[in-house]
Amino acid sequence: MAVRPIPAPHRPTLTLGLSPLGRYDTITNQWEAVAPLPKAVHSAAATVCGGKIYVFGGVNEAGRAAGVLQSYVPQTNTWSFIESPMIDNKYAPAVTLNGFVFILGGAYARATTIYDPEKGNIKAGPNMNHSRQFCSAVVLDGKIYATGGIVSSEGPALGNMEAYEPATNTWTLLPHMPCPVFRHGCVVIKKYIQSG
Repeated sequence: MAVRPIPAPHRPTLTLGLSPLGRYDTITNQWEAVAPLPKAVHSAAATVCGGKIYVFGGVNEAGRAAGVLQSYVPQTNTWSFIESPMIDNKYAPAVTLNGFVFILGGAYARATTIYDPEKGNIKAGPNMNHSRQFCSAVVLDGKIYATGGIVSSEGPALGNMEAYEPATNTWTLLPHMPCPVFRHGCVVIKKYIQSG
């Protein structure tokens, strides 16, 4: 079964970003409010690196690319942010590998954006082989795997995946998945990548 993009007239319109946040305590089985995002966004990329939560880009309240990197320190319940034209990602996943954060594709892009939290540097990495909006990504055995996504607002959904090898700084196309997917989840279980 193939997954198709929703035609434009039937898509929900998201114009407001999300600022309030909460965290769940697995011991007390309770939610509690935490400091809100300084810049309200939706459709952002997020990951954990070095004990901090990083939120990259997304769509702001005006409906445009937010161009902001926000970082959260759980111990102090505080956020900080920087604005940069290098962070124009939206509808993209983020993963952490070897102390660096990688933001992949988004908004019909092939781009790989790399953030070094230690130095505070943002740089362009190698382009993926396909544009991938609404793709998913995981890290396994020292490589990044990007799965599915769509190439334009008209589709099609992608049925392939590709892997990033840090030693050679290159992306390589891999065999097709059983069906094309986008807006999907992707996890690693043992040595397997589960996607759907």
